[in-house]
Amino acid sequence: MYIASIKKNNVILGAGITGLSTAHYLSLKNEGFLVLEKTNRVGGNISSEIKEDFIVENGPNTVLLNNDSIIQLIKAYDLWENVSVPKESAESNRYVLLNDKLHLLPRNPLEFFKSPLLSLKEKLRLFKEPFIQKHKKNTSVADFVKTRFGEGVLHQFVEPFVTGIYSGNTHNMSAKHTLKLLWEAEQEYGSIIKGMAKKKKKSKAKMFNFPNGLSQLTNAIAKQLNAHIHLDCQIKKIEKNDNGYIIETANDTISCQNIISTLPAYALANYVNDEILKNCLEDVEYVPVDVFHFGFNKSDINNQSQGFGVLSKASDKKHFLGILFNSRIFSNVSPQEKELFTVIVGGSRQKELCQLEPSKLKSLVLEEFMELMEVNNEPIFSNHYKYPKGIPQYNLNHQSLLDAIQNFENNNPNFHILGNYFDGISVSDSILKADNFIQTNF
Repeated sequence: MYIASIKKNNVILGAGITGLSTAHYLSLKNEGFLVLEKTNRVGGNISSEIKEDFIVENGPNTVLLNNDSIIQLIKAYDLWENVSVPKESAESNRYVLLNDKLHLLPRNPLEFFKSPLLSLKEKLRLFKEPFIQKHKKNTSVADFVKTRFGEGVLHQFVEPFVTGIYSGNTHNMSAKHTLKLLWEAEQEYGSIIKGMAKKKKKSKAKMFNFPNGLSQLTNAIAKQLNAHIHLDCQIKKIEKNDNGYIIETANDTISCQNIISTLPAYALANYVNDEILKNCLEDVEYVPVDVFHFGFNKSDINNQSQGFGVLSKASDKKHFLGILFNSRIFSNVSPQEKELFTVIVGGSRQKELCQLEPSKLKSLVLEEFMELMEVNNEPIFSNHYKYPKGIPQYNLNHQSLLDAIQNFENNNPNFHILGNYFDGISVSDSILKADNFIQTNF
């Protein structure tokens, strides 16, 4: 029997953006709570650093202002006036590779039909889409897109899109959960084209960052809620009792009525007493990602294509998934007359590359980068960050995970599960989920 040294109504597991957002919205309800974080810092995958006058993001580089929750969170910490919006070209210009050269993705129907990315036959294939029967059951992203639009659209548009968000394999990923809007349009209207045409058009959500990186937001939340956050807190076990839960850590025994987990799936698996959920959590695939930042003198770069960046597909046979043109998105991230780029490697299709020595991997990607961007001299700055378990995948077994979470929460009504491994992977999704959860349950 444990003697609790700390008693709180609510304990939040994890101080990433989901945990911090949950803590913020809970604080507005005047509820007592603690946030337990295993590492010595807050923010989770949000990790901004200033090195040699370059502002580097080891995790997400931009966030969308696409819901009220994120807007209110920013305003609550007096950061609204600090929001940095990207250059107009970064909002509109995104590239893929064609014959080892940057090629602009079409920005409107006219550009689409003029684009060399698809053959005339592949373009005309789109007119068949409204007449194709809708899917009766879930399928892979690859099969879903091929059925509705053909191979060309899958390889030239959807593969790079999925690479940019999930670093995933379209043959393994669930269409219903990965391409949620397209799936729902097909299911409701029998056609994606018809469905998207009938849905109310929303103005395109703006991207943003902060002058010193996205960590400005997570650090601001942590500073205000500092007394409620325990860092370097290793949880040993969690047990249920008549009054709620007992959490044993390396330093304390905590008694609480409610647990709100925002841990990654593989971490939460260590603490649940439900074998079905435990197995589902352990089955969630997290793909590895290596992140390289390179700084150059602007005068050494001959390719001055303006935009957000370039994404690759498997057939390009590159050692990178994508390149972000950081200083062409936000000019403040590099000194004047310098340029900053992020090269992302790994994911589902490049797992073996993440096993290489960082120096060898750096040489491979730098050679390809310098050739593509027509760079004359070596970088003046470089940085490397590794995520052995980077991005969760919404694979074909995803519904089993959702069912297991629902069943567990039904049987353990005061143990709540949030996270980016279901119901939305982005930073803005995580903040919205935290807000909705607190409004619904408190």
